[in-house]
Amino acid sequence: MHKIDCLNPEEIQLLKDFNIKEKILSVFYYYWINVSNPDEHYHFIDVIEFVFDDSSSLVFKLNDEDSGIAITQKFEFEQYKTSLQTEFLQQIRLQKMEATTLEIWKSALMTAFKQITFIEEKGYFLNVTFWIEFKNQKIGVHFHPVEGLVVTKCEGIL
Repeated sequence: MHKIDCLNPEEIQLLKDFNIKEKILSVFYYYWINVSNPDEHYHFIDVIEFVFDDSSSLVFKLNDEDSGIAITQKFEFEQYKTSLQTEFLQQIRLQKMEATTLEIWKSALMTAFKQITFIEEKGYFLNVTFWIEFKNQKIGVHFHPVEGLVVTKCEGIL
């Protein structure tokens, strides 16, 4: 039987707490970069951080089982980066990039943040897809087992 990947009660409460916020000021992507092959560096988004107007942060990251998205308020970038480099013998790098200026976020962040939604199935709250809703658009954050966190603009859906 296939295990259903779902949010734990703490993650559900975090989403409820953040859904009362009014404005996301910035978005950061943390890229996992595999440099073991000098001819081709493989990379994907491992962590996404949303910074709100009250300076609080909400973090989406690949969970420890690599089976979905974990949600937290705290992300220790330097500690995580060092741990990855040690575990993977310096073959993995973690790079932080401000995503606020990317087109997908630029227009959304100019409007009010509405809420973060997710899929509920048979009483479970799944941790594989989330929608960040703004007044003028909806952006999806999806878990992919090979490509990491995938960010997409939801066309025609509000």
